Amino acid sequence: MGDKTIRVSERTWRKLRARKRGSESFDDVIERELEDDEPLAGFGAWSETEIDEAVDDVKRELDDDFDAGP
Repeated sequence: MGDKTIRVSERTWRKLRARKRGSESFDDVIERELEDDEPLAGFGAWSETEIDEAVDDVKRELDDDFDAGP
């Protein structure tokens, strides 16, 4: 199968670059993004990462603030 060239905006290129994992190519990123037909595919993909822990901490703080009331 041959290669094709597509034009994307700088904004789109940045979004694709941000989705790259490790040494993935842009083709790998696009293929991965397009293969997920399941709406919730990838949900929880950041579990067991530092960012997941940070999000959980912030959520707990917000919940505590909400429960404390005005």
